[in-house]
Amino acid sequence: MIDLKKDFLNPGKDCRSAPFWSWNDKLSSDELVRQAKDMKEHGMGGFFMHSREGLETEYLGKEWMKCIKAVVEVSRKIGMNAWLYDEDRWPSGFAGGRVPSQGDKYRAKALGMEKVTKERKLTGEELASFCIKLKNGKITNLRKSEEKDKLLPRENEIGLVFTREVAKPTEWFNDDAYSDNLNFDAVRAFINSTYEAYKKEVGKEFGKTIPGIFTDEPNFSSGTFRQGIEWIPWTDGFAEYFEEMCGYNFLEVVPYFFFDAEKSNKVRHDYWLALTRRFQEAYSKQLSKWCEENNLLFTGHYLLENDFPGQIKTVGAAMPHYVYQHVPGIDILTESIYETLTVKQCSSVANQFGRNTVLSETYGCSGWEFTFEGQKWVGDWQYALGVTLRCQHLTLYTLKGCRKRDFPPSFNYNTTWWKYNKVVEDYFARLSSLLMKGRAKRDVLLIHPISGAWSLFNGKNSDEVQRISDEFQAIADGILALHYDYDLGDELILKDYGKVEGEKFLVNRAQYRVIILPPMRNIESSTVELIEDFLRQGGKVFVIGPLSDTVDGQKSQECKRLSKYEGLIEVENLSKLAPLLEENLEREISIKEKNALEAPSFIYIEREIDGKKIFFVVNLDKETAHKVDISFKSEGRVEEWNALSGEISGIPARKDNGYLTISA
Repeated sequence: MIDLKKDFLNPGKDCRSAPFWSWNDKLSSDELVRQAKDMKEHGMGGFFMHSREGLETEYLGKEWMKCIKAVVEVSRKIGMNAWLYDEDRWPSGFAGGRVPSQGDKYRAKALGMEKVTKERKLTGEELASFCIKLKNGKITNLRKSEEKDKLLPRENEIGLVFTREVAKPTEWFNDDAYSDNLNFDAVRAFINSTYEAYKKEVGKEFGKTIPGIFTDEPNFSSGTFRQGIEWIPWTDGFAEYFEEMCGYNFLEVVPYFFFDAEKSNKVRHDYWLALTRRFQEAYSKQLSKWCEENNLLFTGHYLLENDFPGQIKTVGAAMPHYVYQHVPGIDILTESIYETLTVKQCSSVANQFGRNTVLSETYGCSGWEFTFEGQKWVGDWQYALGVTLRCQHLTLYTLKGCRKRDFPPSFNYNTTWWKYNKVVEDYFARLSSLLMKGRAKRDVLLIHPISGAWSLFNGKNSDEVQRISDEFQAIADGILALHYDYDLGDELILKDYGKVEGEKFLVNRAQYRVIILPPMRNIESSTVELIEDFLRQGGKVFVIGPLSDTVDGQKSQECKRLSKYEGLIEVENLSKLAPLLEENLEREISIKEKNALEAPSFIYIEREIDGKKIFFVVNLDKETAHKVDISFKSEGRVEEWNALSGEISGIPARKDNGYLTISA
């Protein structure tokens, strides 16, 4: 049996933070060793050794590796986690320029679209060419080029020429281009250049002093391409990959992606679906497999997880990638608590795959004036949503010159409050010691509607897609305010890992008793089949708004058959959802103010372990204290475990109908 009290009173290194340690100058092994020891004394459990702006030591060079080995050795002696970081600054994939330097095959690609109204010569290297007519922005007529050597638009036509584009060199990528992370060989070259290099130098400590490696903001859209064209992410072989998955040639219908027409929703949906799968397989799966084979934990975060336009444009969908992360991770910038989806996307997959450590790169861009109060406010919010490991941004090796402006603050010797840092570290370490254990208790599965955004998004038209994103964010926040915790269900993950057993809906290891469908502009046919099976077994499905009339990107009546089941109930809006949940799902917790209503500024997380229930309850209102009655579905007694002081004390509780109620 786990000794919760022992771990709570003296949390180990795995419960303590591991900041981004910014290696940003000409490095000295002695100074690095000194700083590592200092971080240990101030309550941190480890760090990520992170190349950063200002670095004067050659990245991955002889001196760099000497410093890595010195820090790993001192970490082994003093009991710290020395995590690796896989790139020269960010985004991951280009290995400081070593990958793209191997040639165009390894550089990021795009499918470029050039618009012409006059004759345009064709070289034979073009991927496709068309002439279209538009009315009110919609295609009314489309024809392929009639001649092989030229494209000649007729009156009132626009010529479209589609070409394979290779990313141009930029200063940020060390005077080369970003890497092609959709290309299996390019990602393998990244592994060979970086992961294998670390294995050669410090591989003996993999899985020991070195727990794992961080990949930072990998994506498929950071390339810079020639001016005068519109473009979407691409890679060699993608046309064939798309056709094998979707059953038709994307290049035969590509104008419908960029311009509106009856076929556009289907084409866009299928493109983003295929691109997400390709990135998942080429990048995330390959790196994860290598890490598993070499006793490393694969962690990090993906670019622009926070809303639908950014997420689609850079990674397709974030959640499918977390399946391959042993420590799923996110990035929360600034002193704010509005990115519920960012956290929930990640912690949901972690729960579904039994991963009790969820990392957050956090506090970046909060400024030099950032306080302990701010750390606790932002941190408490994240921990109540499922985060268990803080990766502070940044721990600056030096503040010299421009380095002090590298998205501060700094969590190191070079900040004024450093001598008190252990107070905050101990607080979050105690929280982690509890919240990393057992299993989260969540009976509700909220389906993620990103496939509907795929159907609308042509890479530019962000307004409607942003509206869908904001609408879903409001629903996600609203359900939390009702004090019914939930996981998000990504439709690709549901297809791969979802099944029904009796009245339980399973996603890999997680079980749910209620499904909520938000407004869905599209739903996957695989999801419809799972939901129907769940309803057939007596499950409960609550639909906010009408059922989707689009399946797999095409207009369909398929969802209508779900309405015949008694367990499916449609509601107009979120306010009508609350009584349905009350009637059909016994509460785990109620947090009520004097007016007897649920207090919306409070959120919570519940974990179950060895017959015990752990609740972490947070008031997000920084300005106002609230007197509330908190009722727990439990028997026995209630204890308060004070994460700030380490004290444990009993609390008087009133017993009523299977609940214990305390006043706070």
